Amino acid sequence: MCGIFGVIGKTNANELLEISQILKHRGPDDEGFCSIPNVKHFCGPDTVRSLLFPKISGDLDGAFGYRRLSIIDLSVKSHQPMEKDGYVVVFNGEIYNFASIREELEGLGHQFNSSGDTEVLLTSYIQWGERCVDHFNGMWAFSIWDPKRRIVFSSRDRFGIKPFLYFHDDRYFAFASEQKALLKFSKVSNNPDLEDAKRYLIWGMQNFSENCMFKEIKRLLPSHNLVFNVDTGELKTYEYWNIHPNTEKSVYDEKQGQMYFQKFREIFTDAVRLRLISDVKVGTALSGGIDSSSIVYTVRELMKKQSVPSIGDIQYTFSAVYGNYVADESKWIDIVAKETAVKSLKVVPDHEDLASRLEALAYVHDEPFDSTSTYAQYRVMNLVRESGVTVTLDGQGGDEIAGGYPLYMPMMILENFPNKTFFSEIKNLKKANSSFGLFLRTIGTRYVNDVAQRRYFKEISKGLFNHTNQFIPYGGRSKAEFSHMNLRAWSDMREELVDLLKTADRNSMAFSIESRFPYLDYRLVEFAMSVPSAYKIHQGWTKYLSRRSFEGLINDKVLWRKDKLGFPTPQKAWFEMGFSDFAMNYISNSKFLKYLDVNVNGVFSHKLLWRLVNLAAWARVFEMD
Repeated sequence: MCGIFGVIGKTNANELLEISQILKHRGPDDEGFCSIPNVKHFCGPDTVRSLLFPKISGDLDGAFGYRRLSIIDLSVKSHQPMEKDGYVVVFNGEIYNFASIREELEGLGHQFNSSGDTEVLLTSYIQWGERCVDHFNGMWAFSIWDPKRRIVFSSRDRFGIKPFLYFHDDRYFAFASEQKALLKFSKVSNNPDLEDAKRYLIWGMQNFSENCMFKEIKRLLPSHNLVFNVDTGELKTYEYWNIHPNTEKSVYDEKQGQMYFQKFREIFTDAVRLRLISDVKVGTALSGGIDSSSIVYTVRELMKKQSVPSIGDIQYTFSAVYGNYVADESKWIDIVAKETAVKSLKVVPDHEDLASRLEALAYVHDEPFDSTSTYAQYRVMNLVRESGVTVTLDGQGGDEIAGGYPLYMPMMILENFPNKTFFSEIKNLKKANSSFGLFLRTIGTRYVNDVAQRRYFKEISKGLFNHTNQFIPYGGRSKAEFSHMNLRAWSDMREELVDLLKTADRNSMAFSIESRFPYLDYRLVEFAMSVPSAYKIHQGWTKYLSRRSFEGLINDKVLWRKDKLGFPTPQKAWFEMGFSDFAMNYISNSKFLKYLDVNVNGVFSHKLLWRLVNLAAWARVFEMD
């Protein structure tokens, strides 16, 4: 929806204007500034002309800033920073249930000037204080100036869909939607965290950590609030929401299953309905899998019942395809598109284009990312921008809540042992794209996880670094959680999914697109995590909860397809076709990799070589080379 930023401490107008321009891609429609703690509004060169605020200039004791992507209430009444009764907010995201919250607040005596969700959010804080977030169904990152308590209250949504980066020392507190914007604050340096860089090469992205690749920048974690006291300089963060997944042993029962399937589809349908609320056009990112297809079909069903203004006469879908490569899912995309009568738009990413965009991608994402799938998503979002659509619906989260990953099957079998289905499910491992070898490794890793992590580290780091023998641990829980499928899935949501959501945010906002995620409606997640694992994987079928929930909605060929690809690219083939030579030449000239003691002339797998070239590009773009 937008880009937000702010600083509490001495700053100046030129610095703030530069930060605003850095974030313009997140909000090209409007610009605003407000001094803090002495509240006064200012305009910049991109502020809507009808707003007659004085131009921002000179030195300030602090300020909030904002870039707007207009989605709901396109009028100037929803201009930010927004002030009400002396409180000031900058807000990035959407509160999908804002209409019902507004009705509740009106019943408590509050009045409203605008028709959007920003004023509802601010009024909710005025009414309920820090517990306002308990009322929100949506995605958000926001900061509020509270003049009575003389604090800045900030919050990030339950799943980390929207970013919140910050800097804090004894005198200053600064925040922004992206690291590159924070780097423009004069007090923030671009010093890299070298251990984090090495950890990335071994383990991949780690957006579940407070620490960033930039040493002085931290991220507010999902489901966390932040309170900064202006007078004392004290900063604290705390978790406001969590889930305790169902870990009970269970045997599948069809009657009970029917209740789960009906409830899952009911909540999901409402989650899609809420995410169609928009004053601009909405489309869907379609990969051809169950999760994205379920959104397209559900939108079609909603359109049959009533007009959906944000969709219009025809639903748009956006896909990446690859011709004859295994990664291509055109077959499934075309089945869905034909049956739902959508306007299906496709893009064909390729390795030569990837090479030409390498440094542009590094700039967009602020930190290195794990695979070329991120590049493919970037191309899809470019396609969305060219189509005139401003909001997309996306299927992220469906695998985690419904049991979609092959690893989940051996975990489900182990956690329910012994029961009457044990041997039959063992036989079904291959059917679920799993294997008996993975089952045995799961048993071993469950009991000797630390040994397994160290062995993996040794295998990956051998030949990567010239001299280091230092063990760098993974740092999270996900790769150590083998006790229960639901617990592993929840850990994956807190770690692996956060990485995917980060790349989705940067890719979409790079083209001024807002991405929404129906599977991450907190009501659906809470319900799905209460469902025993025996209903998520059954008779060798992963994602059984989703498959049965969408019977009669999704084409059976798509619903019961056995291959799981997960938005891949033909990355290995691309490296063999020439990208490997480009990458090796690129990393051989990287001073940063040499400083990390990387053996830049080593022999690397395509996955590790991608991380190396991606890290080298990041270091060059942010002037560390």
